[in-house]
Amino acid sequence: MNPPLHLILGDGVVGCAAAQELARRGIPHALASRTPPANTAPGGTGAHRRVEALDAESLLAASADASHLHLTLGLPYDARVWERDWPRVIENAIAAARAHRLRLVMFDNLYGYGPVPLRQPIREDHPQQPTSRKGRVRKAIGERLLRAAREDGVPVLIARASDFYGPGVRNTVLFAAAIERQLRGKAAQWLGDPDRLHSYTYVPDAARGLVELALDEGAYGQVWHLPTMSPAPTSRALLQMSARLLGAPQRVQVLPAAMQSALGLFVPILRELREIRYQHAQDFVLSSERFMQRYPAFRITPYEEGIEATVRSFRPG
Repeated sequence: MNPPLHLILGDGVVGCAAAQELARRGIPHALASRTPPANTAPGGTGAHRRVEALDAESLLAASADASHLHLTLGLPYDARVWERDWPRVIENAIAAARAHRLRLVMFDNLYGYGPVPLRQPIREDHPQQPTSRKGRVRKAIGERLLRAAREDGVPVLIARASDFYGPGVRNTVLFAAAIERQLRGKAAQWLGDPDRLHSYTYVPDAARGLVELALDEGAYGQVWHLPTMSPAPTSRALLQMSARLLGAPQRVQVLPAAMQSALGLFVPILRELREIRYQHAQDFVLSSERFMQRYPAFRITPYEEGIEATVRSFRPG
């Protein structure tokens, strides 16, 4: 019998980091996406399967020999696209899981939690009354996955992370509004209150945690928060760390909401981030205590160490 194969649907930073962790453990895996990644994840096997997640037959064919299906893909950061495409991706994944007896591992975010202001710290049992369109999508797909677990016996686990950062991670507010400017010797800009506490999840930690959960039969049928360093810093403190390492100004320019709207005309991610501005207007502290109670030997990367690795990855040469 062939060993279990983990099919990772999505070859972005989280999918590639999960592939690297599986490779480190000697576990067969393959990345799957519409097109092969430009660069194979360091330490990975290089295996890639061409898959269209919106096509049920394509996903069925690609996952026929798999034991686990990791959903780490990211759709374009547009509420209309999420509303249209995420339900189709999830239904196709559930159909593949039923057909091939797969374990489904969903990498998720915190958008589904609400109402605002959020309870602090944010735990897995936080109410789901989201205030944004993207949050309503995330709530709906999470509920659909857990219903498949309850009603159809599909092994499902949902693993959630806060805003993430790490080596090579660009498509985030931390990079787009701040670190990218610091790399050019400019002051960081911010889209909320930089003096509020805010948890950030380090991508390599998230990937290791995702694999840890995927290999644990007792983790299925539940929602988990991926390992995230505590105590949470303020965003200003984090950006001052990166500024010192880059020799950039340590001040942080706070963008008024009106200016963010204007910049959104030219920077799409800033336009789309307006509806989750609330996450940076209040403390936003993620608790991963439950994960750590189950895996007490897991080492979470300190923010200083994570920011140093992040900055190093963007320096030329």
